[in-house]
Amino acid sequence: MPKSRLKWEYTEDDMAEAILDITDHGLSPPQAAQRRGVPRTTLIDRLNGRGAAEDQIQLRRRLSKNQEDRLAFWILRQESLGYAPSHSQIRACVM
Repeated sequence: MPKSRLKWEYTEDDMAEAILDITDHGLSPPQAAQRRGVPRTTLIDRLNGRGAAEDQIQLRRRLSKNQEDRLAFWILRQESLGYAPSHSQIRACVM
């Protein structure tokens, strides 16, 4: 049976505080990770310049989150008026 992975619950503020603990207060990455409750490997990745997962996902999107929200609002509005756009029409707007 495969091991279940622990799901970390931390905020970007926790990660920023852990980075400050290392850079400003001289703690080691394992100490800072334990103190702030963040994954040690993720903390080390951030120190080495890797961005947050959400930032990496955003780079691969065709639309920004704001554009996606506005498009969804427009689609729902058109649908409520009885003019729901087809999938191909929506794709044409995005491409």
